[in-house]
Amino acid sequence: MRFLVVMFKEILDNLRDQQTVFYALLFGPVLIPLIIGGSIIVSLKQLSIDFDEVTTLAVENAESAPNLMEFLYSNNIDVESAPDDPISAVRAGDIPLVLKIMPGFAEALRAGKPAPLTLFENEGDKKSTKQARKITALLQSYGRTINALRSQHRGIDSNVFESLEINREDVSRDGAGGQLLASLLPFLLIVSMVMGGFYLAVDTTAGERERQSLEPLLSLPVKRRELVLGKFGATLCFVTLSCILTSISIFIMFRFFPIELLGGGLNFDAATLFKAFLVASPLIAFISAVLITVSAFTRSSKEAQTYLGILMVIPMAPFFILQFVNIRNVLHSMPIPMLSQYQLLEKIVIGDIIPPLYVALSVTGTLICTVILLALAIRLYTRDRILM
Repeated sequence: MRFLVVMFKEILDNLRDQQTVFYALLFGPVLIPLIIGGSIIVSLKQLSIDFDEVTTLAVENAESAPNLMEFLYSNNIDVESAPDDPISAVRAGDIPLVLKIMPGFAEALRAGKPAPLTLFENEGDKKSTKQARKITALLQSYGRTINALRSQHRGIDSNVFESLEINREDVSRDGAGGQLLASLLPFLLIVSMVMGGFYLAVDTTAGERERQSLEPLLSLPVKRRELVLGKFGATLCFVTLSCILTSISIFIMFRFFPIELLGGGLNFDAATLFKAFLVASPLIAFISAVLITVSAFTRSSKEAQTYLGILMVIPMAPFFILQFVNIRNVLHSMPIPMLSQYQLLEKIVIGDIIPPLYVALSVTGTLICTVILLALAIRLYTRDRILM
């Protein structure tokens, strides 16, 4: 039980370190989900179009197209007069869009020719771009209606020009935007785990070596195995706490955003996040072991931070791999730490049924890798090089 003494000693020492507390309890669990998750969610919301929302549109020469104005009004578009200089107004951001009914619009409609319209937008303004997509979709719908009426007037069935009827039906539960959000949960959890134990792992080995407090600690009647397990336990506590706080932050963050607009099949309620935490829990031990082992291998805090900084890429790798590569045989990837947790956590958020064999393989593979890393860390601590 002497490893518990070492563990509590490391915990108390690092609770006094403001940098460790900041990264473990604030930066990883709160700021990272807010910055990364919030930016992705807001970006997805910018891509969605709500046709039920009432939108104001500035129109120049609206009296030349009364039927078009009536169509826009019936689709929740309130028309107002355009400013004298529409280009400057849109460029300055005073108004997002201006629709200009060009001269000859009514004559072209009566003659059965394309009626000219100009839509002034500012592609550098997200609001202008989003509203332009909505107005363009409505104008295209109005154009299809005019085309059908022209064909009917000439005694032609408009379906004659439709040689194919293509129906696309998305059978996924989440869609493209939902898939990105489903990958966001494991990404945030794993990154927060690394950040939670990052500075504690550096301080418990490389930091103590620089402060010359490691040699007195090694001279105590404590086995090297117990010493490593104590430092591992302290790192484990910080990583676990960071993971719990991140889960709470994600739960709170998604309460403020309508998931149905971003992927209706997704679920970020308390039960889902609790299941996600249980599935990811073996990874807490694995990441703690990785941090302790790398810290034991390095000779200084600066070198340890360099190596651990490179390791920050590892939690990000599965996130980007799964965005571009579709791994069909999920069973073969289950024993691989991090990759298996990414895939399982995505299934939990989407609501898919997870076979118990997948969970068993994921837990077994992750724990085996954890034991190997701890054995390597203990071996490093038994060498005299640990003091150099």
